Amino acid sequence: MQFSFGVCLKLFSGTILAAVMTSSALAEEMTIDFIGQRIIPHEYSYKDTIVGGLSAIDYDPETNRFVAICDDRSSKNPARFYELNLIYDQNSFQGWQITDVNFMKQPDGTVFPKPEIMGKSLVDPEALKLSPTGDSYFWTSEGHAKYGVNPFIREMGPHGGYRRDFAVPDKYLVAENKGIRNNLAFEAMTLNHDRQSITVSIEGPLIQDGPEATVDHGADVRFLRLNIATGQPTHEYVYPVEPVHGEALPIGNFSVNGVVDILAVSDTEYLVVERSFSAGVGLSVRLYLADFAGATDVLALDSLKDVPYKVASKRLLLDLGTLGIAIDNIEGMTFGKTLKDGRRSLIMISDDNFRSAQVTQMLLFAVGSKTPLPQHQK
Repeated sequence: MQFSFGVCLKLFSGTILAAVMTSSALAEEMTIDFIGQRIIPHEYSYKDTIVGGLSAIDYDPETNRFVAICDDRSSKNPARFYELNLIYDQNSFQGWQITDVNFMKQPDGTVFPKPEIMGKSLVDPEALKLSPTGDSYFWTSEGHAKYGVNPFIREMGPHGGYRRDFAVPDKYLVAENKGIRNNLAFEAMTLNHDRQSITVSIEGPLIQDGPEATVDHGADVRFLRLNIATGQPTHEYVYPVEPVHGEALPIGNFSVNGVVDILAVSDTEYLVVERSFSAGVGLSVRLYLADFAGATDVLALDSLKDVPYKVASKRLLLDLGTLGIAIDNIEGMTFGKTLKDGRRSLIMISDDNFRSAQVTQMLLFAVGSKTPLPQHQK
């Protein structure tokens, strides 16, 4: 369903000083053209692992390879990430090849164990980004709030060996009436324009910040900025998620809308993918450009209720429902190589939830702008 986009925020969690939703110069200049898609078959096997649940993707310019993290909670195989070769140009998406698999390790060097009989799991991999030095990866786990398992932000070696944890503020930790919501924690991550910090986004609001998005109102989610050298948080801003795109059927059934990936394009601007799902209605995936230039730094605030703050401004760039193809559960995106005509390639990837009714879908776009887009560097 197409909907109009404008200055319309409801007061759903305290006093919000909403930033006016005007387009930035970069948004006005940016063009996004769909080139094509490729599908990884359901239950595709590689080195005795099941390929699926791909929830993040990143690009290594030195090897021209991609890496994608799997959000398997070590149920089917130990928590892992894959290396891929994607074959494409500005005219078509010709093919793909999985070239390696690596397993994320715990601090003691072992792989993550299978979930317990009652369902408790120690890991839920979601976001993945290559470090600026190119010899390690940053990644996140959503944790398992239902069973008291906290989320984390971590660095690992090129083959998954544990290196260190970033500091996660207490406000995110599982506690009574506060912290992350189950399955709505650290879903997205990007390397910032300064290449000295990362930004991590939760998918939905913290419990103490207000209710989740519904068809009647959106939600406010936090974007946490952390210094790479120290591993410490430095800033935090608020992004306004849109309302759920349609009422679940029957009414009261499961629905959600949240941030599933982010990608820095300037010092203050990010591409943001919002993924909305309602049982009986289906899926909606939209790409926004958000600008945090006028947003309030809320790092010191444990709760967003009853305090004034400014959220990021945002502009709709693309409703993937207008592409003329079936869209699956998109959860990851990255810039790839520069195309021959000077535009940047952008790849999105879907998490099939290991369900036969879904697919692992890779979408290829060409992104153009009068303002130079960030290039991958080492």
